[in-house]
Amino acid sequence: MKNSILTFFFLLSLTVVFAQIAQPKTDFTKLWETDPGLKIPESVLYDSVTGLIFVSNIEGNPSKKDSTGFISTLSADGNILKSDWVKGIDAPKGMAILNNHLFVSNIDEVVEIDIAAATIVKRYPISGSKFLNDIAIDPKTGMVFITDTETGVVYVMLNGKSSIWLQDALYKGANGLYLKDNQLYIGTGNSIMQADILTGSVIVCIANTGSIDGLFVASDNNFIYSDWKGSVFIAAKNRKPRLLLSTTAQKVNAADFGVIPSKNMILIPTFGNNKVVAYTSDCIK
Repeated sequence: MKNSILTFFFLLSLTVVFAQIAQPKTDFTKLWETDPGLKIPESVLYDSVTGLIFVSNIEGNPSKKDSTGFISTLSADGNILKSDWVKGIDAPKGMAILNNHLFVSNIDEVVEIDIAAATIVKRYPISGSKFLNDIAIDPKTGMVFITDTETGVVYVMLNGKSSIWLQDALYKGANGLYLKDNQLYIGTGNSIMQADILTGSVIVCIANTGSIDGLFVASDNNFIYSDWKGSVFIAAKNRKPRLLLSTTAQKVNAADFGVIPSKNMILIPTFGNNKVVAYTSDCIK
C-alpha cells in the first residue's frame, strides 16, 4: 500500500512537470495604459516605419455619420502624442497601411490618410456596405480587404474600385482580419475562416470561437483573438481556444487590438473605458 501511494505521488509529480513543459507561459504582464484623451478607441495599429501607434476613436455612435471620429497617435511607451492627429471621420474602426498611407474603415467608406502630411487625401465609398469594420492589405498586390459586420460580407478594393469578394452565411458577423502568406484569416460571429487570396478557396480554421473582434496570427501559427467583451484567447488550428486574459468582470472591453511582435506586445483598446492598455506576452511573436 505504501509503495502504491509513493508510486502515485511520483507519477503525479511527473504529470505536473510534463504539464509545465507542455504548456508555455501565456500570462499577460501589464506595461502601461494611456492617460485620458481617447474617446471610444476601437482599433489600434503599430507602424514599424514611423514607430507610431495609431488609434481610431469613434467618439459617438458607431453607425452615425457625425464627423466626430478621429485618429490619435501614441508613442511605443503609451504617451498620447496627438489625440486629434486626423479629424473629420465619422466612426473610424479598422486600419491598415500601404505605401505610407493609412486606410481606415468608416461605416460605408474607406478613408485614405497620408501619414507624413496627416491629411485625408481620398474617400472611397463602398457600395452596399452598412457597417465596415476591419481592414487588411496585401502589399504585393495592393488589394484592400474590408469586412462588413452587419451584412456578413468581405469586400476587396483595388485601384480605388471595390467589389464583393466573399458573401455567405459563413461570414455572418465578419469582423477581424489578418493577412499572412497569401492567406486571409477572417474572424466571424463564431469561427476563424481561412481564405486564399490567390485561389479564393476557403476553409474553417477554428470553429465555435464566439464572436471575434481583433485577430492576430503569431509566428508559431497560433491565433490570438479578442471577443470585444473583454477576453483574449489563444488557439491552434483545429484546436479548442484557451483564455489568456479577461477583463469582462471589470466591464472593460477588448476591441480590435494591435501588436508589436518585436517587443512581444499587445495593445488593447478598451472601447468604453477610453484607454489603450499594453501587455507583454510570449504569445505575441
